[in-house]
Amino acid sequence: MKRLSPFATTTGLGRALRVAGLTAGVTGSYVGYMLQRLFLDVERRDRKRRSAHAKAGRRIRDELVLLRGPVMKLGQSLSLHTDIVPEEMRAELTKLQMEAPGMHPSLALAQFKASLGRSPEQVFKRFDAEPFAAASLGQVHRAVMRDGTRAAVKIQYPGIRTAIENDFRLVRSMSLPAQASGHLPKGVLDEMESQILAETDYVREAEHIEFFRAGLKRLEFVVVPDVYRDYSTDRILTMSVVTGQHLEAFLAKHPSQRLRDIVGSRLVELFYFQVLILETLHADPHWGNYLFNDDGTIGLVDFGCVKRLGSDVVGRLRKSFLYPGRTDSLEFQQIIQEQFAAPGKKLASSTRRAISDFSEQFYKKVYPPDPRDAERTFDFSRPDCLRDYLRLAHNLAHAKGAAPHYLFLSRAEIGLYATLHRLGARVRTSAIVRRLLTESRMDRL
Repeated sequence: MKRLSPFATTTGLGRALRVAGLTAGVTGSYVGYMLQRLFLDVERRDRKRRSAHAKAGRRIRDELVLLRGPVMKLGQSLSLHTDIVPEEMRAELTKLQMEAPGMHPSLALAQFKASLGRSPEQVFKRFDAEPFAAASLGQVHRAVMRDGTRAAVKIQYPGIRTAIENDFRLVRSMSLPAQASGHLPKGVLDEMESQILAETDYVREAEHIEFFRAGLKRLEFVVVPDVYRDYSTDRILTMSVVTGQHLEAFLAKHPSQRLRDIVGSRLVELFYFQVLILETLHADPHWGNYLFNDDGTIGLVDFGCVKRLGSDVVGRLRKSFLYPGRTDSLEFQQIIQEQFAAPGKKLASSTRRAISDFSEQFYKKVYPPDPRDAERTFDFSRPDCLRDYLRLAHNLAHAKGAAPHYLFLSRAEIGLYATLHRLGARVRTSAIVRRLLTESRMDRL
């Protein structure tokens, strides 16, 4: 089993050189394919193309597991894009969600003891030195408490905070032209960095888990772990075990269309319940953080990335959800001015058009606002679903419509649609949103 080197991954220059080498290596593999395809028949050309995609995917995956941090999170995000990432490449990137190589057992044990002051053998009845899951910031081990309770123990990689800070220095320097043009506002980068750095504080994550465990009790189909505070620190997090299968394993059992529809409907309800009722969002949507069961229940894990939206932001969102009027009306234009414009500034006409197009061409199609269409289902298996979302999101970014306070909401939203598309779920979207809008109004009375 490959092991993570904690030393070669943290220096700014070293990480920059590895990213540059990765870019050159992937480009080189496709240049080779492009030259060969001129001399191949259709069948062999297709086989070579798929082989090139898989090889590039393995190259990217292998480099990202060494780099960890934000660049690995980018790879996890790309693995959700069944619409734009070739299947052979996506299959390799999907492994970044839970199957990254872990630290050497001796290093993991040293990290645990340095943080908690005791070794795992002194704390637990049994502790597996090999992790069963490893991702961008830490890895998870199975353990058994002294009373026989099964537990999951997350241990943070050494030096990961320094690696994150170095990555963002690199991103800021590379994106200066986009920042200068206004297409990538500095506030967006600030929001990204602060949120990812906050994920390294496991005390904060424990608070998030307790918040969601209490807040999501009304959704009986959602399972959230419990936190064992006595065995947790800012770099160690000990939790109860949440059962279930990751999405690909769940789908490999060929669940019925009915079950896929139930799970899809519950994912939509979970998303909008967080936004409208809790005003707080589990904002790390990759498939390693959701566990699915045959009874339709959904387990949530990894609460490091949580976005507190706040009453002002959610209040503005309520006005736009299921908006029944024309998107060129003065009322709707005032709504998007409040939502997207910086204080004291007026939205450019190109930005207004891009937002209106997004509402008209995507949201009104997926969430029909007419009450007479409340029971209509939307089929997320449609190939245009993700394609339209990404096209319109690209147009919005090009029109300088990126808003820092919506960054992680958008990230969670694309994760939701990617999952629903992969499930092939058919969902009564408007009915769910309309009901939760009503509940949120009642909660505020």
